This record gives sequence, structure tokens and C-alpha cells, in this order.
Amino acid sequence: MSKLRAIFIATSLIAVLAGCTSTTSPALRAFEGLAPACESFQGGSAIDAVKVTAPDKAIPTIDIVTQQPGSAIKTPLASIKATQTKVLKEGDGPAFTGNELVTVEYAVFSSTTGKSLGSSHFDGTDPATQVFNSTDSELYCKALSGVKQGSLAIFATPATQDDPEGSLFVIELKKVYLPHANGDAQAPESGLPAVVRAPKTGVPALVQPNFSAPTEFRKAVLIQGKGETVKAGDSVTVHYSGWVWAGTFGATFDSSWNNGTPATFDLKTGSLISGFIKALDGATVGSQIIASIPPSDGYGAAGQGTIPGNSTLVFVIDVLGINK
Repeated sequence: MSKLRAIFIATSLIAVLAGCTSTTSPALRAFEGLAPACESFQGGSAIDAVKVTAPDKAIPTIDIVTQQPGSAIKTPLASIKATQTKVLKEGDGPAFTGNELVTVEYAVFSSTTGKSLGSSHFDGTDPATQVFNSTDSELYCKALSGVKQGSLAIFATPATQDDPEGSLFVIELKKVYLPHANGDAQAPESGLPAVVRAPKTGVPALVQPNFSAPTEFRKAVLIQGKGETVKAGDSVTVHYSGWVWAGTFGATFDSSWNNGTPATFDLKTGSLISGFIKALDGATVGSQIIASIPPSDGYGAAGQGTIPGNSTLVFVIDVLGINK
């Protein structure tokens, strides 16, 4: 190969790679590198036989093909031994990979009779928000793992003692949130406590500092996410933990991790302490932020609940998504 041809190929490859990078949206980049927590969904002939009619902004209807009329087994779905999933319309957002909060429109039917068991309105007025994880909701986690945001999908779960007819779900996956901060780790910043994270879950904890609290507001990026940028006034979904900079750092005064589900906040003055808004303003989705918040940006001289007056607070916040 001539030197000129080698240079041409190398230059072309760089151009192609650069083009790939530039066309990936921040919403997708925020999820890059996440390890799946649940196995990807599996299809099957029984779910393929289900016919779905899904008009825009209307509750879907289904037609389940009868396998043996008059028999105890009414449909192929009634006898499946493992969850089966089929994507009817694929979205272009990030894929659900497990242990994540999702927002969905949903309709539920009996797999045996096809009878409707309940639904949202599919018009944006009453979507459901739920965390599907690899422990207590593993069945649903596997059913949705690999389904992209924006997709319309159906999945059926096997009959059990608690659900003797089995269930068929029609799901419109409206929003997928990160399970925890995801991005590039940054060097720790002096004057702020060190943070350690649980390897699998990302739950943060503080290392007891041997220095005094800053007298002014301070924040630093611990993990630099690659998603969209948060602005004051946005609605954001986050995981957070808060500590009082006094006493023992091992106990939080509030934590969405302890509550079991992420929290959603409108970053508006009057609805949150100003320090929390300042901590998130300018952060990117996927980032983890640590902020030291003096009383003037926190709860002031009055305090709040178990927080004494004139307390400096420490928050560690994982930015999981912006709600639009």
C-alpha cells in the first residue's frame, strides 16, 4: 500500500468517526457505557400472534388468536413459561437496561381471555412512573430491557399463583432515566468532603472531613455526564443525599436513595432552597455534583425539621434526566 493511500484511508476513517460522534445526541451519550442490570427481552411465537390496534393518543385494543376453542387453554399466551416481548414501533431514545425509573403509558389485559384489566389514557394526562429493577421487579425488568425510549411494545408474563390467567401489557415507553450518575470521574476538589460510591448501585456516602465547612457556597463535579445541560427553571429527576456539616457524616437527613425512588424537582425559586438550584444549574445529565450550602442558601437561622438553624448542608446529587 502506498504511503499516500494509507494517509487517505486514515483521514477518511477519522472523518467517519467524527461524523458518528457528532450525530449522537446528548440524550443518547448520557447512557453510553451503562452495564445492563437485566437480561435483554426475548420474543416468541405466542406474543407474535397478538394483534394490537393503537391509534394515536387513544387506549390500544388487542386481538389474541385462539389456540384451542373450548379448551382450558384459551390462547397461546396462557401457557407460556417465560416472559415474551415484541416491539411494535421502535423509538430512537436510550434503551432501558434495568434498575431505572421509567415513565410509561400502559394497558393491561388477561392473557387467557383478553379482557381489559386497566390502563392509562395514552394522552399524556396520567402516565405511570415506576422503577423496574433486577430484584423485586425482575420479571418486568427483563420484559423491557433493551426496549428504546419512544417505543410501543407488548409483553406477556406467565401465569402464576398470584396471576393465574397471566397478563399482557401494551406499553408506550415515554421516558427512560439513568439509574445513577454516568460519565467521566473528575479529580476531587479540596475543601469539599470526599465521596465514595457503592460499586453496583452508585449510592454515595461521605468521608468525614478533617476541615471546617466553607463559609460560602461551593460546588464541584465528581462525575461529568455527557447529556443535556440543566438550567434554572427546568424540571429535573435526580437521586440525592443530604447531610448536615456537623456531627456524624454517616447519617443523612434526607435521601432519595433511602426512599427507594428518584425525586423530581422544578428548579424554581420558592419551591427549593436556593443552594439546591445553584448546585444543579449548568450541570449535565449523567453528572454527580457535590455542593456545600451555607445557611444563607439553605434553611437559614430557622432550620427545617431535624436540621438545626444556621446549618451548613452538604448534598451529593446524581442528575438522571430533564423532564420536557
